[in-house]
Amino acid sequence: MQSRVKQSRAGKRLRIIGWMTAFVVVAAMVAPLTGYVYVAMAQTDQAAAQSEQAEALARTNPQSELWRQARLSEEGVSAVRGPYSNVFMTDSGETFRQIRMGPVSTYLPIFLGFMILAMVGLHFYTGGGAKPGNPSGKRLPAWTLFDRVLHWYVAILFLMLAITGLSLLFGRAVLIPILGPEGFAAWARASKFLHDWGGVLFVPGVVVMAVAWLHHNKPTMVDVRWLLFGGAFGKHLPAGRYNGGQKIWFLVNVLAGIVVCVTGVLLLLPGIFENRELFQVSLIVHAVVAIVWLGISFAHIYMATIGAPGSVDITTKGHVSAEWAKLHRPLWYEEMKDQQFDAKSGR
Repeated sequence: MQSRVKQSRAGKRLRIIGWMTAFVVVAAMVAPLTGYVYVAMAQTDQAAAQSEQAEALARTNPQSELWRQARLSEEGVSAVRGPYSNVFMTDSGETFRQIRMGPVSTYLPIFLGFMILAMVGLHFYTGGGAKPGNPSGKRLPAWTLFDRVLHWYVAILFLMLAITGLSLLFGRAVLIPILGPEGFAAWARASKFLHDWGGVLFVPGVVVMAVAWLHHNKPTMVDVRWLLFGGAFGKHLPAGRYNGGQKIWFLVNVLAGIVVCVTGVLLLLPGIFENRELFQVSLIVHAVVAIVWLGISFAHIYMATIGAPGSVDITTKGHVSAEWAKLHRPLWYEEMKDQQFDAKSGR
């Protein structure tokens, strides 16, 4: 009997120990989950607090919707009369900034570098030109004093505008590391002054140049053959007073000159039309066309110097050697040979 009682008590103890052990195991597994429950409850409370805070902000800032409309360039009502008076903000400025700091600042310098490399490649391909000399001592009149003055008037202003324009367009990225902020600020002010007033002087030069030289630059089939059969790559082909390449350069000067001058006037006098988008488009077009013009001018400068030695005599002296004319402008030489004169006596 006593042994049965003892066994019964021992069984109860074992059952109690088992239940306690199970409870501890379950508690050990469930207790960590309470942390996730707490975090979830805290996040719910935080979201509710944020929602209440947003509602309170909307109540304390009733004009928040107005600012949203302003960023969308929506038109409102204003007592002021004038362009854009009913629009608080426009998004065209951001579009302009992305184009100005994106494609314009990226691809235009690449184009200039490409043109420089192209001239280097052309020089190595053709070997450069050899100056024919002047053993006969005979010279042919090519340009009058008026032509020479006009050429250098436009050329000097063109180079000055190119240098100052590039400084204004890319100076912050290129010149600040060299000159420092203060040095670049001083140069930028000087560049702006020179670019503005140089542009005013440049416009009449382009107009006079287009009118004065138009009759000499009408295209002919001789020019077409000169271009098709490699006249630009060092081959000496029949050509008149100006070859096909020079006539293309003249056309570039006229067309690019019109675009650059017109957009330049709009930039100098933005009050003419009082249109912000027109001003922004004018600035982009002005920069793109001017830099393309500058890149093409590298070919002109190359051909007038080391590409065809002796050519620069036309713009400096106004006359060229008979040998040069026979080599580069044989058709023009036949027209002008009766006017050739002796280099020493001038007769």
